Amino acid sequence: MIVDFHMHSQCSDGQLMPQDVIDLAVARGCAQIAITDHDTVAAYTELDLQSQPIRLISGCEFSTQWQGREIHIVGLNLDLQAPELLDGLAWQQQARSQRAERIAAQLSRHGFVDAYAGALKLAQGASVGRPHFARYLVELGAVANFQQAFKRYLAAGKPAYVRTEWASIEQVCSWISAAGGVAVLAHPLKYKMTLTKLRALVTEFKNAGGSGIEVISGAQQPEQTRRMAALARQFDMQASVGSDFHQPGQPWAALGQIAPLPDDCEPVWSRW
Repeated sequence: MIVDFHMHSQCSDGQLMPQDVIDLAVARGCAQIAITDHDTVAAYTELDLQSQPIRLISGCEFSTQWQGREIHIVGLNLDLQAPELLDGLAWQQQARSQRAERIAAQLSRHGFVDAYAGALKLAQGASVGRPHFARYLVELGAVANFQQAFKRYLAAGKPAYVRTEWASIEQVCSWISAAGGVAVLAHPLKYKMTLTKLRALVTEFKNAGGSGIEVISGAQQPEQTRRMAALARQFDMQASVGSDFHQPGQPWAALGQIAPLPDDCEPVWSRW
């Protein structure tokens, strides 16, 4: 069974509309997916949830922080009407809005006076994030490509990087729990931590109510999968998989094209 529980639509920083994401998942042979936009569940309000030819698990990717690092937690199988969840999402959206304004102010100091308006237009109603500013800089001709926009301006330590005070791991896990969902640590290898530090993160995450780890995130090496599977077993946590899809043409994050979980992992979808 092909599942993919980490992907993005135009409701955050993805390229495709929610229905187009689902259509692509169907074409790729997926049985279950979750659209997990950043700090929003707006995709689910745009869909006819009763007529989809695929099992759609409600989800969201929450930004949080740990020891000065931005960490992401995927919430799966959420009650989208839970008051605690809605309050938490409002909190996150306010933080995102404030960050976007500060990024725009930083870019203005470097001559890009219309950066906020340009990013807002590209966001098409979604919350404005760094990818929208990157696309604006590309379209303006200030940089050659998306990666260069981050390398010159938007990555950590660069002129327009803004550190955001996200909700804590405990807060995010409490929102997910109150919505009846499952909290999954997203793409643990992307944080580029030592294994000792990663174990410390997982310990705190589990103590806060987390119960799953993305054992597979996009196209990764078998040895990486074995390490993440061992980490999940060590902490008695369930395993999830996700492509982290944002747009077509990125083979490292291709929707639905994910290796199967190792047999000794307990899949998170066994819960539903």
